[in-house]
Amino acid sequence: MTAANIQPVAQLQTPIRVLFTDVDDTLTWQGTLPVDTFIALDRLRRAGIKVIPVTGACAGWCDCLIRTWPVDTVIGENGAFWMTRTPQGKIETHYREPEQQRAQNQLRFQHVSAAFQRNFPQIPVTGDQAYRLTDIAFDIGQEVKIERETALAATQWLSEQGLHARLSSIHINAWLGSYSKADTAQAWLDLQPDIALSECAFIGDSPNDESMFAKLTHTVGVANIAPFLPELSVPPRYLCSQPGGHGFAELAEHLVGL
Repeated sequence: MTAANIQPVAQLQTPIRVLFTDVDDTLTWQGTLPVDTFIALDRLRRAGIKVIPVTGACAGWCDCLIRTWPVDTVIGENGAFWMTRTPQGKIETHYREPEQQRAQNQLRFQHVSAAFQRNFPQIPVTGDQAYRLTDIAFDIGQEVKIERETALAATQWLSEQGLHARLSSIHINAWLGSYSKADTAQAWLDLQPDIALSECAFIGDSPNDESMFAKLTHTVGVANIAPFLPELSVPPRYLCSQPGGHGFAELAEHLVGL
């Protein structure tokens, strides 16, 4: 699959039971959640399609999301954990790394973050860093605007320090551990014996979603993924005509109608 072969989302004709989705600039657009996105989330739930956000967002944000949106599972901090609401309404968090390892990683992050700030003083840590449990994140497009070339160089520098580093439309996320968005999506799916991978789809917007584009067969990009397509070794198979949450709503309407 190449960027030239991407098809309109209307060409996706397989009924979907689970829709994994990125959050920033996929469910949101220009920093807010469009009303039609929230309506789409509710429509999908009513149609029996389970929506699972798969995001680089912090644990604090994921906790808020699962408690207030019509979703029952959230994969957060680029696959570090998933949160699930039990039938009794309790929120359970399943980590991919043991507690002792997570504590050791935090010490490493402190040293790397200090060195990063010396090398890239124009790139701040994200405003939600205090609510992150398993990674460090730097702001390149949320409250500041960093040139793409500089953001790519900073991502490469983090990789050279031995961290996994992924660039999204708004953040650089860096972590220690062998997991990814796709690995954790599969770990969750392994516990759902009645759901096949072929019944799942994913929608995203940036290079940070590439592991999911590579993992699943039914993959979709919102329209604002277009500038990032040259950076993707594995692009999505389908493309929405609308950006961000409006594109998500476009996909939702199509899936509900299948």
